[in-house]
Amino acid sequence: MLALPLLVSSAPTVQANSDDGPPQVWLVEFAPGADASALESAGRELDYSIRHDFERIWNGVSVEADPATARRLERLDLVDQVWSDVVFTGPGRVADGLHAPLESDPEAAEPELAQAIETTRADDAHARGITGDGVKVGIIDTGIDYTHPDLGGCFGPGCRVTVGADFVGDDFDSDDPDHAEPVPDDDPADCVGHGTHVAGIVGANGKVTGAAPEVTFGAYKVFGCEGSTSAEVVMRAMEAALDDGMDVVNLSLGQPFQWPGYPTAEAADRLTAEGVTVVASMGNDGEAGVYSGAAPGVGEDVIAVASTDNSAQRMSAAYVAALDRTIGYRILAATPEPEAGTATDPLVWLGRACADDVSEGDVNGKAALVVRGTCTFKEKYERAVAEGATTVVIYNDRSGPFGGGGVEDLGVPMVTVTDTDGEDLRDLAAIGKAPVLEFTDRTVLVDLPRAGLASAFTAYGPAPDLSFKPDLAAPGGGIWSTVPVAEGSYAALSGTSMSSPHVAGAAALLIEQEPQLKPRDVRTRLANSAKPVPWSENSTLGELEAAHRQGTGVINVIDALDAQTYLYPTGVNTGDGTGPRTFELTLTSRDRVARTYELTHRSTIATTGDEREPGFHAAEPKVTFEPKTLDLYPGQSATVRVTVEPNAELPTGSVFGGRITARPEAGGESLTAAYSGYQGDYLAIPVLDHPEYPRLAAVVDQDAETEESDYRDVEDGEAFSLAEGPDLAALIYLGHQVSAMDVSMENADTGTVVAWEREQYLPRSPGPDDAIGLHLEDLVAERPGALEPGRWSLTVRVLKALGDESNPDHWEQWESPVFNLVE
Repeated sequence: MLALPLLVSSAPTVQANSDDGPPQVWLVEFAPGADASALESAGRELDYSIRHDFERIWNGVSVEADPATARRLERLDLVDQVWSDVVFTGPGRVADGLHAPLESDPEAAEPELAQAIETTRADDAHARGITGDGVKVGIIDTGIDYTHPDLGGCFGPGCRVTVGADFVGDDFDSDDPDHAEPVPDDDPADCVGHGTHVAGIVGANGKVTGAAPEVTFGAYKVFGCEGSTSAEVVMRAMEAALDDGMDVVNLSLGQPFQWPGYPTAEAADRLTAEGVTVVASMGNDGEAGVYSGAAPGVGEDVIAVASTDNSAQRMSAAYVAALDRTIGYRILAATPEPEAGTATDPLVWLGRACADDVSEGDVNGKAALVVRGTCTFKEKYERAVAEGATTVVIYNDRSGPFGGGGVEDLGVPMVTVTDTDGEDLRDLAAIGKAPVLEFTDRTVLVDLPRAGLASAFTAYGPAPDLSFKPDLAAPGGGIWSTVPVAEGSYAALSGTSMSSPHVAGAAALLIEQEPQLKPRDVRTRLANSAKPVPWSENSTLGELEAAHRQGTGVINVIDALDAQTYLYPTGVNTGDGTGPRTFELTLTSRDRVARTYELTHRSTIATTGDEREPGFHAAEPKVTFEPKTLDLYPGQSATVRVTVEPNAELPTGSVFGGRITARPEAGGESLTAAYSGYQGDYLAIPVLDHPEYPRLAAVVDQDAETEESDYRDVEDGEAFSLAEGPDLAALIYLGHQVSAMDVSMENADTGTVVAWEREQYLPRSPGPDDAIGLHLEDLVAERPGALEPGRWSLTVRVLKALGDESNPDHWEQWESPVFNLVE
């Protein structure tokens, strides 16, 4: 369970601040016309300090203050809102084995990145001489290993990595109280690997070739060598990228389940208004279901990128004589790496290897073969080692390769293999052949089961305000690219972190060809020309992947470069309801000849039911156009009215969508826009309906560093001391994002009401059991003396996403049982 105090506009991943914890940082957003000097004047009686003024990219400042002061700042007329400085989880180090193993022969690795740029047709642009020359791309990430020969080998004027900075220092971790204060310097060297990999996809030029191999880079390091970063740091890097004149900025990071109004998303939108094309990951929370997109990707003007899997992924190779073939393997994070030339002991089938499972074989002095699933990798690893295993081999319980972490090194290697290889090994063990893995210094290409389809991890839209996201897609699963030289120079990683830089590189190619293109034009050209992908759950049925998961599809650089007409907007939110919805699309010709366009429609798969574990439905909507065909002359614009009537068979609560294509009758490139919509009353989505929450609980234990808490149930008639505790908390589970949350307490004897300040734009609880802890001690700190001894109850009210606060039907409410407060 996550513990969260009632913070101003905070997210479920944020932990409480304390005197001994990280700096208490808030993002203060001003009302129109206000600025930092006005705040200093109006708030001079308050105890806070301004850390940074984001005047150029966001109308606000970051401040350091305690939560009570942050609330008092929000009451000032010149302040529109105070946001918590949320945590952006770190990507994990390549060297820790969180991604694919490293390649000893980089020349053999080239096909994987080449496959990806062939998919996007960036390689065809290179054949035309369009390589990104003269375009500046900012990489806001873990830094770049600029010593890598494929990235230029140096840093500074005349190098490919021309500018940049480290905004945090190697030891920074926003989640660690001892290292949460940035220690910036001028050297953006990468000690993680993620940023170097991203930069290589954008523009490597050497053993591997990126999407735009002649761009120059700005390197903006926002992560230390371990751990997380903060919104404040990411926004400072955005500001620097603007100051340094970047043409394109790539943000392969994000905070999931967020609203488009969160400061990082708004700052990214401001960058686009300043002429910078901003590309960001949609997020890797696809398995968390619908509405899982991340900020800044959900920003209105940001190009949010979904991921499709590459056709194959390179992995370290082990030879199995009993199979007479080489198989691919990955090292599970934190366990020892097997040395080339060594071999495992004979493999013995142990089973699922959860703590309470019966052992299905004697693995003492042998290598344990285990299947993935039911319990954690840590539990399986510890169980196998406790039974004497000398190596642990875990195979997938679903298709394809996989990786992971969360284990503590016990001195025994743990490697992962695919489902098919694992089942073959198990069959051999079952007939007494006791297979052995012989580790080599070579690699092998392993087919990915979702090749060309949406990656299992890629997040679903739409955004919580139903705005259309993601915008488009690119290869992100199994991408081979550069990593720091000290870590082997090349590796395969997966994520929307890898799909986003393909689009950033594609944007650079467009800008090289037409430097006058505005960010909106870049997104329009790329989205209009994107090609759809089949539904990943069953690609043989002829259905297309949900529009709110793939956008308009996978980018096609050549078609984007050749496009002579725009279809705008590229993604449309049709809202909610049960009847027809109408919207307008505009075609604008840059062509030299007149063309006749015919409008056509194709639906995409709809998601249904539980937003965390959605089902799917293929009900075809009825779509009409007014006009159905139109003549477009050079320089002319024309508007088409599109009416979408959802199929009556579509279940209430579904998110549906489709593709609108303008096809030229006499040749030329087709242009596509996409739409999504909600079937039913969006305000009817329940929020406070978890079977175990809301509930009142007492705090049993609280971690001094992270402020995460353990809880117990409250006994009938139990008394809570305002001075001595135990602390009391309301545990709230948000089933869906909410526009606002009000929390108050009422004295059952006197009728006195004491309230916290209103929360706004809260993400939903990420997992099925993640609840927010609203702690009584925070109210006491904010309203000293307001709570007197007596009988009290606590009330939580939430305003549904897009709800009207003046309409009582748009609120849900929970009231706690009465409890006793004593001195």
